[in-house]
Amino acid sequence: MPSADEQAGRSAGSRIAVIEKAVKTLDALLHVADGLTPTQVAEVIGTNRSTAFRLLTSLEQGGLLDRDRSTGRYHLGMKLLQYGSAVRSGMPIIRVAESTLANLRDETRQSVLLAIREGWGARCLSRLPGPEVDVVSWTTGEWLPMHLGAAPQALMSAMSDAEIDQYLAENTDWHTLQGDRTADDIRKGIALIRQRGWALNQEGITRGVASLGAVVYNRSGVPVCAISVAGLEHHYAEPGLEHTAAAVLAAAKEIRDKLD
Repeated sequence: MPSADEQAGRSAGSRIAVIEKAVKTLDALLHVADGLTPTQVAEVIGTNRSTAFRLLTSLEQGGLLDRDRSTGRYHLGMKLLQYGSAVRSGMPIIRVAESTLANLRDETRQSVLLAIREGWGARCLSRLPGPEVDVVSWTTGEWLPMHLGAAPQALMSAMSDAEIDQYLAENTDWHTLQGDRTADDIRKGIALIRQRGWALNQEGITRGVASLGAVVYNRSGVPVCAISVAGLEHHYAEPGLEHTAAAVLAAAKEIRDKLD
C-alpha cells in the first residue's frame, strides 16, 4: 500500500499535469480565431475527449473560456482581459513611460509602441494608436522575432556580439515582406543601428507602413525596453525622418531619466 507521502506526491503530480494541460489549451486557443472543439483540444493536450471536456468545462466555469452554444466551440474568455490589464498595470516600465509615450504620439502624430525583449524576439507591452488612420499590425501582447519591426531590431542591436553570434547560429529564417534577409544583412543592419542610435523598418511587416525605434537603457547602461513610432511610409522620408528620429531618441532619454 502506498505511503501517505507517496500518495501526496502522486496527487501533487496529478494537479501539476492538469495545470500543464490547461496552459496548453489556453496557448492553443491564442492562435485560432474560430475556437476549438473538445475533440480538437483532446488532440492538442494528448488526452481523451471526456477528459478534455471536463477540463474545458472547469475553465469555462472559471471565466477563462467561453463556449459558443451554437457550434460547441470554445474561445478564450473575457476574464483574460482583466488578467492582461492587471499584468500591464503592474509593470513599472509602463507606468514610468506612459506620459512620455503619449507626448511622443502627439508630437509625431504616429502610433507609439513599447516592447521588451523576450527570447529571440520582442513582445509589445503598450500601444498608443496615432491620431491618423491606425495602420500598425503589431498589437499589445504580440511577439515578433528580432529581425522584424523597429523596436525588435533596436533591441537586437543592444545584444552583445556573443549573443548576436548565437542568435545567427540558432536562427535561419529571416523573412520579411521585402524578401529574405541573410546573416550578413542582419550584421550590417545592427552596425547601422548602433552607429545612428535608432532602427528603421520599412515595410518589413505591413506594406506601406514604416517604423522607427530606439532602445531605452537604465542609468547603468542596461537595455530595459525599446520604444518606436509607426505609420504610413511617406512619414519616414527626408526631411521629416531626422525630426522623427530626434523625437524618439529624446523620448527614450526621458524615460531613462525617470527610471530609478
